[in-house]
Amino acid sequence: MKTTALSIVLILAAGAVQAQTAGIVTLRANATSATGSMVPVLTWSTNPVATSCSASGGWSGTKAASGTQTLATITASTNYTLTCTWSTGSARVSWVPPTTNNNGSALVNLAAYRVYYGTSASTLTNTAEFNDITLRAATIGSLTPGNWYFAVRAVNSSQVESVNSDIWNKAVSGSTAAGTVAITISPAPTPTPTLRTIATPVYDVIRGSTGRWVLGRIVGTVPIGRACRTYHLTGDYYGVLTGIVTLTRLPRGTTLVAHCASS
Repeated sequence: MKTTALSIVLILAAGAVQAQTAGIVTLRANATSATGSMVPVLTWSTNPVATSCSASGGWSGTKAASGTQTLATITASTNYTLTCTWSTGSARVSWVPPTTNNNGSALVNLAAYRVYYGTSASTLTNTAEFNDITLRAATIGSLTPGNWYFAVRAVNSSQVESVNSDIWNKAVSGSTAAGTVAITISPAPTPTPTLRTIATPVYDVIRGSTGRWVLGRIVGTVPIGRACRTYHLTGDYYGVLTGIVTLTRLPRGTTLVAHCASS
């Protein structure tokens, strides 16, 4: 079989070997928004299965390639990121098929191609065989980071191989990808203060000499802690419902007040 008729041709101008396409990191939270606070539950996966993953942002540490984790309660908006690494690469190798044997006769019984590869030009100990003789290229996967060397041989139906084509090499590196989920925490609404009685005496309200309504005399009692009305008289005295007042004398009007404060 004519050895010079077979040669490797780089599929890329920069070299035949390229880093494997990064995988996909899928990261989800049980919810992405809440009011006041939230207990995040993160679920993630990688495709293909990543070699290693690490967390950053609102969480940290080394993580498995897939899993679920319940995190501490958050009260502010937080981003969670998971960065994963795939520590293998792939080689896309292409070639020009041979047409003649060593003696110059036509090659009519081409049966396969074999790609030999390894971590040095003298130790091409790995083999990938392709029986489709119409192929002009093949991808070699699962290559760890480092320099890899490649050669192609043609094989005829009698299992006679050509010698190696030219040997090409290229550095293979791993790849990384990241997924991020953002959780937005909105401030909890400020509760409206509730006015409640803080003293038991109840007063009626009279019009003073200036024409303004002023505190009158004690006309009864009210239990401490009962709700007060929005009517406000000076000095933190607010209206109380007559139905909760125990009268000790007849009021001089329909408006009754007691000393109240927000609770």
